[in-house]
Amino acid sequence: LAMLSSSSLPLTGRRSCQVPSNSLPPSRRCTLPRQRGACRIVCKQGGSPGPGSQGGKDEPDNVPNPKREARNQLELTIRRKSQQVEAQLKELGLEGLEERLQSGVQVPANPPYRLSTLISECVPRGKCVLVFELVRPSPATTPQELAALAKSYVEAGADALVVPTDSEHTASGLRDLWAVTQAVKVPVVAKDWLIHPLQVVEMKEAGAAGALGVIGQVNGRATALLSSFSASLGLDAPVEVVNAQEVAGLAKAGVVFYAINVSVGLSLPIPGFSSDIAHGILGELPFGTISMVGVKSLEEARKARLSGADSLFVKGELISAAAARSGGGPGATAGAGINALRQFAQQLEYLTSGDD
Repeated sequence: LAMLSSSSLPLTGRRSCQVPSNSLPPSRRCTLPRQRGACRIVCKQGGSPGPGSQGGKDEPDNVPNPKREARNQLELTIRRKSQQVEAQLKELGLEGLEERLQSGVQVPANPPYRLSTLISECVPRGKCVLVFELVRPSPATTPQELAALAKSYVEAGADALVVPTDSEHTASGLRDLWAVTQAVKVPVVAKDWLIHPLQVVEMKEAGAAGALGVIGQVNGRATALLSSFSASLGLDAPVEVVNAQEVAGLAKAGVVFYAINVSVGLSLPIPGFSSDIAHGILGELPFGTISMVGVKSLEEARKARLSGADSLFVKGELISAAAARSGGGPGATAGAGINALRQFAQQLEYLTSGDD
């Protein structure tokens, strides 16, 4: 528990390599962790040069740098989450924490709808499992309204759902998760920044079939422990990885479910870069493991499936864009909104079905 609770360290100070910059302008030179000659970094919006890198010298701190800002944002997010969890732990005390963790282990590990089971049933049929992120129409949306929206997603063709529970996405937190799990009969996975087993216990108590947010670059040495603890509770907890070295280390620790480009993006301003890196990581996964790849475009979905992804995490921005194109906003639950979502799901199904 001490190792797990101390895993939420900032991402600075990790071993990095200078990307060959002969072919790059100064604004695109960066110092990023090595992955067989390629760059990668955390956060949806992209990476940033490390402290003291050549990129930092070329670009003064007062010059806007989206990559550096994205990395800083991730560090701020993890720091915020650490403070929230620390406050919970302080309120519980050691005895209260032990009691909560023990109660989570003692509850039968048998969620009625399990994502890994669904994937194992679909993959032999050549079907890629579509996991839709539940888009919150507005901050004022209630858990009951979100549950109704979840039903419309499933009706439109979603095989499973992801419910964000972090305070940046919702003020309702686990109440959203509970309402959705009671409303649908598909796997529902909670999505947060996971840094302590207490969070996993809370997700299970709220009815989740899985926990999304175990990240190798955030949890460090505690990654495999947090993953195995989730499995002991009966929850699928894909571990997000960004390179082949992480895969090799986690495979030795017994991790069998991997996520790519979900919370931590693979981004560089080169067309197709994230798809190429995802392709490389998928090729390194051990035989018999399960994979999930986050996508925010139909082309990314097609490429991820061709690269061997077992399931796709369809991000909220892609779902919102698909609904908006047909005149039904992200919160529409009938008429044009449902039809738009159904057409979108059918298109995804067509692009990602089959082995070829």
